[in-house]
Amino acid sequence: MPLESGSKKAVFAALLGNLAIAVFKLFAALISRSSSMLAESYHSFSDTMNQVLLLYGLKRSRRKPDDYHPFGYGKEQFFWSFVVAILLFGIAGTLSVREGLHKFSHSETIQNIWLTYLAIAVGVFFESIAFRMAVKSLKKEKKTEGYKNLLTAVRNSKDPTMMTVFIEDLLALTGLFIAALGVTLVHFTGFLLFDAAASILIGILLMGFALFLAYETRNLLVGESVTRRRRALILKAVQSFEGVEEILSLRTMHLGSEEVLVALEINFNDSLTVEKLEKLNRKLENKILEIIPKARIYIEASENIIDGKPGCR
Repeated sequence: MPLESGSKKAVFAALLGNLAIAVFKLFAALISRSSSMLAESYHSFSDTMNQVLLLYGLKRSRRKPDDYHPFGYGKEQFFWSFVVAILLFGIAGTLSVREGLHKFSHSETIQNIWLTYLAIAVGVFFESIAFRMAVKSLKKEKKTEGYKNLLTAVRNSKDPTMMTVFIEDLLALTGLFIAALGVTLVHFTGFLLFDAAASILIGILLMGFALFLAYETRNLLVGESVTRRRRALILKAVQSFEGVEEILSLRTMHLGSEEVLVALEINFNDSLTVEKLEKLNRKLENKILEIIPKARIYIEASENIIDGKPGCR
């Protein structure tokens, strides 16, 4: 299944789940007067808006190339993930910390605690569904690229939408656990500051994720290359053709989560005629397209050796 298709399903699942619980969390927070539950409502409302922006980014990224954007609009997906990191998670995190600090100086008794637990249970149910879908898509990418674990897959993923949804859902489940722990400690100890501390911790987690996501999407925005596995496959495929003496350089850059720019400088055998060289180029392009179906390929013939040494840059 293409990454874009998997990420779109995960985004829709996350959107429906967050929309279903955001209002309920807010209602529970207002009735119970729990600051950690109010922080979780901020979290869910921001998550709901996140999904809207991510879907908007996916839609815009599929626009066809034009004179102003000859390589297409694939990087729109990276941009809107960056916006999610900076605006929404930053704002939700700040509001959560602010709410916790406020409750430290203005503590209020938690009322109707059963409503808080119900909101947490509903949240866990819906977030778990969305999280399982995100994990499923990431596992497919992990298997395809040969990553050791899911963390490595997240760090090296070229699909910022999937990466955002996965960590967002993981954070949501973690936040619900923290809220449950804070409310439970208040219930058994009567010490109201546990609830405020839970709100602050949720906010710190959100802001930490905002920085992580901003850093990862920044790499894609400025032009990140393909994975080591795909680079190795391209080199091996090109070098296997008779008539290719050496690869002087291979440069790649993601134009979107699936679309990649591939630029090759190759030293071909001097005995090749123009006709044979054209046929070989077509074969090279077809082979690279087997590895990266949405590759934009540019092959340049050269007889120069970089710094007097053969090899690939």
